[in-house]
Amino acid sequence: MEIYNFIKDSVLNLKPYQLIEIEPDSNLLKLDANESNYTLNKSLKRKYADFIKETLINLYPDSGNKKLIKLLENFYNTKSVNFMFGNGSDELISIILSSLKKDITVNIPYPSFSMYEIIAKYNDLKVNNINLLEDFFELPQYILEQNAVSGLYAANSADKKNIKSQKNIYFFSYPNNPTGNHFSYDILMSLLENKNNIIVIDEAYLFFSDKESFIKYLHKYENLIVLKTFSKIGLAGLRFGMLFAGDKLINEFKKIKLPYNINSLTLASIEFFLNNYEFFEKNIKKTVIQRDKLFVKLKKLSFIEIYKSDANFIFFKLINKNMKPDFDDFLKKNNIVIRNFTGRFENFYRITIGLLSENDKIIEYFKEFGLNIKINNNNI
Repeated sequence: MEIYNFIKDSVLNLKPYQLIEIEPDSNLLKLDANESNYTLNKSLKRKYADFIKETLINLYPDSGNKKLIKLLENFYNTKSVNFMFGNGSDELISIILSSLKKDITVNIPYPSFSMYEIIAKYNDLKVNNINLLEDFFELPQYILEQNAVSGLYAANSADKKNIKSQKNIYFFSYPNNPTGNHFSYDILMSLLENKNNIIVIDEAYLFFSDKESFIKYLHKYENLIVLKTFSKIGLAGLRFGMLFAGDKLINEFKKIKLPYNINSLTLASIEFFLNNYEFFEKNIKKTVIQRDKLFVKLKKLSFIEIYKSDANFIFFKLINKNMKPDFDDFLKKNNIVIRNFTGRFENFYRITIGLLSENDKIIEYFKEFGLNIKINNNNI
């Protein structure tokens, strides 16, 4: 029996999302996954344990929990008819892409969150990567002027007609993962004005930014989808995401959402944490302060180029790609886990903002690597 004959080509050709498997180690410096390293204090842990113990796990979960719904309506200043829950944002991305016709083109900036492309491909959708401009990872202006599918400019009336009829969906991480910047507001709004486009704004990292949410535009644009999550501010283990959209899109997405997709413990936990949000708000502010301090310190290092970030991570590259083997060996030797990349961005890295002590260790280690480079160069 040839089991692969049962699997469609779009799945066989995929590379799975790469999770870094690591052995538990108290000396490990793990700053790769954009999680929050702030844990609950003892007082909040006790309160949480007392609250969660009342959850009934013998019954199916109640996603219509009125207390939770009211808390989320107030938190996001949006009516519940305009949002739905997902088992992390990944499930919601899957719901969006599973609902699309096969002639819709999925447009994704490169680099960005890899799950957009993975999910699009296993749904047999055409993917168009938009290469970000090199200097500051901004969207190229040409995406407003050309057919994002063919890459050809509209040279004549026939081309222009094809462009106008082409249906597209765009995924924008805002701020972008892994580069940390916000894309041009004017470009995003121009794309949103085109009724042949659906625009998905993934605001997973907006907590660490001073930009406003696109949720305020839901009443105006029926082709707008906004994704939210609490994973980056300390609740990654709960796997809770939210999708916001107008009535028409929400109603279609609900048709293919699996029943009881959020477990009872997660729903109860989100209710508890919304009632204790001030704790997380303090940690968000701490993360932003630590990010800006780490940026200043990393900028002083001569062997890397650093990029400004509005998220809970910093993106940087080695100024000399020949350093990469030595740098990777250095990271492994010192039990440092940060995110690396392949292809065009193989000499780039993304480092999650950790606790003060973790950030200080990173600076110490990186200074040591920089010193080793100078010594080796002097010996040549």
